[in-house]
Amino acid sequence: MKAVIAIRQIQRYTGAVRNVIEHCQYLKALGYEITIIAERCNRDILNECGADFIRIMRWPIKGAYRRTWFDKRVQHWLRANPYDLFFSHGDSHSNDILVMHNCVRLHEETCGTPELDVAAFHDSVISAGDYRALITNSKLMADDFKQRYSVPNDKLRVFYQGVDNSLFNVSDKEALRCKARRELQLPATSKVVGLITSGDFTKRNVRFFLEVAGFLAANTSFPIEFLVVGKSNSTRFADQISVNCLQSRIRFIDPVPNVHELFHALDLHIFPALLEEYGRVVLEGLACGVPTIASDNVGVAELMQDHSVPEVISGYNLEEWGKAAQKMLTDPDAGKRASQAAASLAQQYSMVNQKQAMADLLSSLIKR
Repeated sequence: MKAVIAIRQIQRYTGAVRNVIEHCQYLKALGYEITIIAERCNRDILNECGADFIRIMRWPIKGAYRRTWFDKRVQHWLRANPYDLFFSHGDSHSNDILVMHNCVRLHEETCGTPELDVAAFHDSVISAGDYRALITNSKLMADDFKQRYSVPNDKLRVFYQGVDNSLFNVSDKEALRCKARRELQLPATSKVVGLITSGDFTKRNVRFFLEVAGFLAANTSFPIEFLVVGKSNSTRFADQISVNCLQSRIRFIDPVPNVHELFHALDLHIFPALLEEYGRVVLEGLACGVPTIASDNVGVAELMQDHSVPEVISGYNLEEWGKAAQKMLTDPDAGKRASQAAASLAQQYSMVNQKQAMADLLSSLIKR
């Protein structure tokens, strides 16, 4: 049996690429040979996928037609070659399985960003409705596609991506905590509150995180430090940092490979994203037993609510977020309960468990 996956790039470890790697693992376990069609690839990632590779020449001029060109070349290859199962990761039309990672129109509306050139293409791919199934990362995504594009319920499948519990876990927590704090030069006796992400500080609502940090700095008597991880421009927050008197308390750092160690440095993870279609990083923090406060605009928050894991907050009322954070930091019992519930939830959504869940999902979609 042969499965084909189309995605424009598998060059960097983005959320979509990590999802492709997982799909390859699931498909291989079901006995499929895999071919990936893309414009660019990283040989290490390709080896991790265990897949053959078909390169599509990239349209040289940046713009919306670059996406149309890729789709045309994918469709041409599919017509010329036999296959049993086709996955499009949003970069081409599919009459088989469509996997979407982003709600571009919802992002524009929520974050106030200008229209992106990918938006019209996503409109076309989703509205076409010729796929047998559309897989989303969360109910948040599924609800948006159902309302915006009238995707019928029987075509929608929600699949929550798993967490690697061999890396993100509560083993050696104290040793990793000491190591991470030493490397970050964070005081061992201070409370540390962080926001860990890959970037896009507007979408992840770093501005509101800094407001919560200011609230905590002004309303707690114990030493407290703040950490923001992500690739983005932090200088735009200089005035806000100054107003909240955070200059000596906050650090911005770029993403690092050993992110699991960073989680252990934290006493609290605050993730107030305006929109996060899934938020695997939140699940990774939970797996490390880090008490977490997340916005209900985060896909993983659905799992937290389903399993009564504190704390998910609707809206962005500063006092509500600030007091919830205070309670986590000052009430040892509340922090301990949140930590235990977090680790327990993440264990249920381990890569091992989700591998079986995806196998079951794919088995239900395979043509008989």
